[in-house]
Amino acid sequence: MAYPADSQSPMRPVGSILVAVFTALIASSQALAGVLATQQLPTPLAPDMPSNLSIPVPPNVDPNAPIWVAYRTLALSADASPSGEIVLDGSFEGVATPINASIVVFNADAMTVSTSAGTIKQQFDAMFGQRSPEQMKTLLGAELHAAYAAVNAGTGRILDATIVKTLPALGKNDGVLLVSVERASGIQPVGVFVTMGQGDPPAASTGGNGNPESSPAYWVGRLLGISLFVWLLYWFFIGRHKS
Repeated sequence: MAYPADSQSPMRPVGSILVAVFTALIASSQALAGVLATQQLPTPLAPDMPSNLSIPVPPNVDPNAPIWVAYRTLALSADASPSGEIVLDGSFEGVATPINASIVVFNADAMTVSTSAGTIKQQFDAMFGQRSPEQMKTLLGAELHAAYAAVNAGTGRILDATIVKTLPALGKNDGVLLVSVERASGIQPVGVFVTMGQGDPPAASTGGNGNPESSPAYWVGRLLGISLFVWLLYWFFIGRHKS
């Protein structure tokens, strides 16, 4: 889906922030040896938003070596004690893949949980003006809107985690990674960031692994997810109506 931007519109400051943060995240990802590609899905379960993507593998891939895929998911919960899960499916087109390698399950109790009272709504309202709850619910869908409202009220939570999977070598296949968000219950995805590569994989990051909130990469990724969300809100309410 294309996101139009008018250089004279209020989109410009958000676009500048988004580009800066995305550049920082890509630089962080590419610091890992062997990164092949990175793409993202904003609010994949919101109405009218794509829930899947296709990522072509670049020519420099080794067809005889396995490929790791890192999935980072930023989610919202309407509850102060989040529960539920988000399920992804990722595999290469035409490559037989064991189900335990293709299915990715983000459990709320294994994700980093934090608060952000008012942050998202304040950013959007300051840049583009207020929108009614009815408008927001139409945009986001009932479940994501409930989580969005709760996070802004301070009663909801933001969740973050990275899961790394290893997929079989491509062999003679063309190499297109197909990723889809299959379902969510209890927690709602705001952004899914997919990075694939070869060589040493990055470490997984969940609520049970040390203190990821102290990591610069954690905060860069979270800021990118929130920026994508604000950008999406702008596009639905303003950008798509511009000629």
